[in-house]
Amino acid sequence: MDFIGNDISGGTFTGTVIQAQNVHWGQAAPVRTPRMLLPEPEEFVDRAAPRAKLDALLAGREGRRAPRLVVITGIPGIGKTAVALRWLYDVRDDFPGGQFYADMSPQGPRSPVDPVSVLETFAGQLGTPREERPAGLAELSAYFRSLTADEPSLMLLDNVVVPAQVRPLLPGAPGSVVVVTSRNRLTGLSVTQPGPDYVTLDALDDDACAQLFGPVAEDGPDGGHEGRRDGGRDGGQALREVIRACAGLPLAVRIARVRAAEGAEALRELADELTDPQTVWEALSVADEIPYPKVLDVAYSGLDGRAAAVWRMLGAHPTGEFAGDLVKRLGGDGREGAKALRTLVHERLLEPSTAGRYRMNGLVHAYARRRLEETPPSGTPSSDTPSSDSAAHVIIDWYLERAAAAEALVSDRWRFGSRFAPGGLPTAVFENEGEALDALEPDGENAAAVVALAARTGRDRLTCELAEALRGFFFRRKYHTRWIGVCEQALEAAGRLRDDLVLARMHYETAFALYDRAGDGDNAAARHHYERARALAAGIGHARTASSALEGLGQLALREGRPHDAISLFREATTALGDIEHPRGRALLEYHRGRAHSAARDHAEAARLLLNARRLFAALTDRHDPAVPRPDRYNEARALTRYAEARLRADRPDEALAGLDEAMTLFPPGVAPKERADAVLLRGDVLAASGDPEGARREWRVALETYRGIGSVKAAAVSSRLAARDDGASADGAVGGGASTGGTSADGTAAGRTSAADPAGDGMAAGEEPTGEASADGTAADGTAVGGAAAGEASADGASADGGTGAGS
Repeated sequence: MDFIGNDISGGTFTGTVIQAQNVHWGQAAPVRTPRMLLPEPEEFVDRAAPRAKLDALLAGREGRRAPRLVVITGIPGIGKTAVALRWLYDVRDDFPGGQFYADMSPQGPRSPVDPVSVLETFAGQLGTPREERPAGLAELSAYFRSLTADEPSLMLLDNVVVPAQVRPLLPGAPGSVVVVTSRNRLTGLSVTQPGPDYVTLDALDDDACAQLFGPVAEDGPDGGHEGRRDGGRDGGQALREVIRACAGLPLAVRIARVRAAEGAEALRELADELTDPQTVWEALSVADEIPYPKVLDVAYSGLDGRAAAVWRMLGAHPTGEFAGDLVKRLGGDGREGAKALRTLVHERLLEPSTAGRYRMNGLVHAYARRRLEETPPSGTPSSDTPSSDSAAHVIIDWYLERAAAAEALVSDRWRFGSRFAPGGLPTAVFENEGEALDALEPDGENAAAVVALAARTGRDRLTCELAEALRGFFFRRKYHTRWIGVCEQALEAAGRLRDDLVLARMHYETAFALYDRAGDGDNAAARHHYERARALAAGIGHARTASSALEGLGQLALREGRPHDAISLFREATTALGDIEHPRGRALLEYHRGRAHSAARDHAEAARLLLNARRLFAALTDRHDPAVPRPDRYNEARALTRYAEARLRADRPDEALAGLDEAMTLFPPGVAPKERADAVLLRGDVLAASGDPEGARREWRVALETYRGIGSVKAAAVSSRLAARDDGASADGAVGGGASTGGTSADGTAAGRTSAADPAGDGMAAGEEPTGEASADGTAADGTAVGGAAAGEASADGASADGGTGAGS
């Protein structure tokens, strides 16, 4: 009997094997384990946070029924592939099924790779003969899953453009991990379970960039940190400038490092090139490296016409951070604008920053600017080929529209700007003043930069209109440095216009900002600008501006302890108005005259003027529609508060208390907490003078709580007052030994003694600030800024009590 063996030959077999004499059949297993990953990056810095997230995702893959899908997103050049490769090499030993790699858009986003061709490549890497591969996407995908079902594998799909490129390529083993890199989030992958996990890469910080840059600067012949030579920047400064110019993009850093390899001189030249918009792109192009501009060219080529136009137009914006509404406006508003915004965010050319706002990487922004400058000058904002000039026009107009809308809510003062002309009132962008100021808050720096843009591009009148429209915002929020800088640029622009009215208004605006800041030398500078405004206005017969300038000079006189000069100047300001119908301005001047008479110790006249000012404020109507009542409740309350101060100084606390009780009912809810606290503090003083120390302490504690809440420096003085009283100090001046601490009284006079107006003896009569101090909420030393006796008082409808509007304005 012949021996019959049970051997089979022809390879290694898995699964069921059927043998029939000389017939052998079985399914051949893959004979190779793919090792397709690109080489591991030799240089790698930072990225601890994204790598930690990837490690955490890997730890959770046990027990999964489908491969883990991870999408790494970020702007072009941020290092998505490098992060993925470094991590995949670290964990590859845990994946016996091998590693797969495919570039899904080697020719750019407009030419995504067909997943069928990728599956054919993967199957080939697994050792499947070409003739045995099925045809068609669905068949190939199922075949690939069967080939990879037994052992978990790794896969890197680089530069994916659309979700449809990913799903067919998922391996079969549930423990597998697929890492996708893409500029966008590929949100379509979330529609079908299991959805992806996301890892977003941000720009490197300067320290990480310096580490990636390496020791090139120190290796040069001159060293990296030598002192200045021939007046040039030193190596350390040049290196810092180069790193900042690379904007945290690893690709840009590596290119710059190659350029700087020849030493410190080359580093200084590179710094010059990178900080010059005309040479930045040549500086980021070197042989044997992919130029960074080419990377952005690929991203740009993948955009539709409108999105590409909006990206270019954003190059005209002076900063790389802005509101989403601006992006929509550049896209034409409506659906087109919203679509353009979504596209740019989807492509990671814009990144969300805070709610409703977006930012653009510095180099991406510079690329947009270059593209815009290359656009022919015939483009219009509404076309897909806008010019640099038309883009700047849209941006400036957007900021002016919002600033003017906010300014109209803050005050109804007279303005020369076209946005405030009769019949051309600002668009109602905001519901109320608070909403308007909050909306402008994140754009404070941008607004100042846009003023510079307007001046730089020869839009002198718009520069002045912006300065005028931004006043309400800067005044309310006390951004004096930006405010005064804007006014100075507007002054220069007004000089170029050769329009005396505009020039007078810009001198007036500058004076008001300086007066409100009240820093060293500001009073003298404010006086100069008020005088120039007055002279120019008189020369052209513009009564409103002349009156406002005289009013400002009166404010200065009152601040400097010259109440009689102030009375004379306020009287001149009233006369300057002539027969102009301006009830609010006359109410303001009446109010100021009352303050001045109080400072001059003419208490009876002060009381009469302040009560009359209150009556005039109550009778105000809408400036544009006199039939509509628009009483200024806020300034009614302030006038009554000043009246109470005057009566307390006249030793009539009973009349003072009645005035304060009525004032407290007039303060609009949620408006000017400091001024309300001032009134509460004064009420405590009145109660102390009336022999009610417990009531006084109660009121002072309420005022203290408010001062602390808004960060006012007055909190410390009130706290000291209360502590002294609680220790048994007498009500006639135990604090400070019966003498005032040199405070300034409510009417602007120096407090040198304990009086009925300053019953605590601490120099805080009438709720004013100590002399020489400024409150954290922007109140000047004598209380004359926010809600004080001068420029900062705000009406219930947002109009400032004197120069937030100006009596002549």
